[in-house]
Amino acid sequence: MKYSLKQKLTFSYVIIVVASIGFAILFANVGIRNQFKHYAIQKQGKETEEIISLIRMKYEEEGGWSSKYLDLIGMNALQNGMTLVIKDTGGKVIWSAYEHNNGLCQIMIKNMALNMSSYSNKWDGRYEEKSYPIKEKNSVIAELTTGFMGPYYFNDEELLFIKALNSILVFAGVTSVLLAVFLGIFMSVRLSNPLKKISDKALFLAKGEYKERITEDLNTREIKILADTINQLSDALMEKDRLRGQLTQDVAHELRTPLTSVQGHMEAMLDGVWELSNERLLSCYEEIMRLKSLIGSIEDLSASEDKNILLHKEEFEFSSLVERLLHNYEKELSDKKMQVKLRGRLEEKNAGNLNYGDIIYGDVNYGDVIYADVIYADKDKMCQVLNNLLSNAVKYCDRGAEVIITLEQEAGQAVIKVSDNGNGISQEDLPHIFERFYRADKSRNSNTGGAGIGLSITKSIVEAHGGSITASSEYGKGTEFTILLPGR
Repeated sequence: MKYSLKQKLTFSYVIIVVASIGFAILFANVGIRNQFKHYAIQKQGKETEEIISLIRMKYEEEGGWSSKYLDLIGMNALQNGMTLVIKDTGGKVIWSAYEHNNGLCQIMIKNMALNMSSYSNKWDGRYEEKSYPIKEKNSVIAELTTGFMGPYYFNDEELLFIKALNSILVFAGVTSVLLAVFLGIFMSVRLSNPLKKISDKALFLAKGEYKERITEDLNTREIKILADTINQLSDALMEKDRLRGQLTQDVAHELRTPLTSVQGHMEAMLDGVWELSNERLLSCYEEIMRLKSLIGSIEDLSASEDKNILLHKEEFEFSSLVERLLHNYEKELSDKKMQVKLRGRLEEKNAGNLNYGDIIYGDVNYGDVIYADVIYADKDKMCQVLNNLLSNAVKYCDRGAEVIITLEQEAGQAVIKVSDNGNGISQEDLPHIFERFYRADKSRNSNTGGAGIGLSITKSIVEAHGGSITASSEYGKGTEFTILLPGR
């Protein structure tokens, strides 16, 4: 039989509380019994000392033995469960509770035995006698023999108190159990209801329903963390669903435009509207190459997101890689009159470190200065990363802008920064720029960007190296990408 979480929590809580209360009552009962046992034994000793003192005092006051005060002392002791026998130094009985009232003594002894047996079936008491000397001025004048139920006994008042205390303990135990059941149900409801809502929310997520949110004020920290995680998962899945729909639209748009253009050209030429010419065939060919480029980009993205991507890491000069890439952008840089600076720590041959300096593209003069720029990574894939970043920087910068590429070594890792003072990225678009097919330009203008895959590929390659890439930007002022690569 399967139980709900609420039932399991209630049962568990009640069992724990009942067991705790049971042990507490058991230990309390045993402790009380032991304390009363010691109390009874000590009480008998004190009462005996008081009787001896009282007899000695009356003996001195009366100037001898008198049945008047001995009767009073003896009967009082008998009512407290103790028989007295006083003998002189010759062994002659001066006063005896048995001679004074033997029937009462026997009844008292019998009642004490019955009371103690009712108190505990393990009580193994018996009638005991002890003798004590009675002295006057350091001289023994008599011997007192006390008789009692040993090793201890309780009188009627003490037994009533013990029974009342046990009743209180039982009542407290029952009340605690009922309270534990109530609290168990209350706590299980407080714990299980949020979990039930989280479970229902997870089922909604499985069905593709992402809009529902867990908005209750949860007091349990772990459950609140779980609810927040489910809400974050819902947001992420909703965003993924949105991107999936956007991806479908983007791919359809990217494919439809060249296909429509080719179709129009081909139909016009087939219908004789247009004359077949090399120029029109070249236009069709360019559109077909656009399609091929798009498909190639999608393949590159798929390959870069492969968790088992193979890397061929090696040490290479970062500056040489950047220089080679910059040659590919000579025309764009020249047309826009842009300047690219390669910045990092410089070292002089056979000398120590110099200060930071700039190596400016188009005016590189090394001389005896070597750029300390060796990094450990897959050269081809890092070339692809830098190519994507440089392409975006050149594309989104205005005339006369500046691009700075920096390499530093910090805490055993390489820090590569590519910054520009171009158009920048809005705060709305910044969190999404590494997502597949995401473009800040919603118009899909081919002049302002490709298919929105480059930064996704860049992120996948950097993470395959065990590194990370982040972006910071202020719209209208520029953008900076920071890449962290682990050392060898």
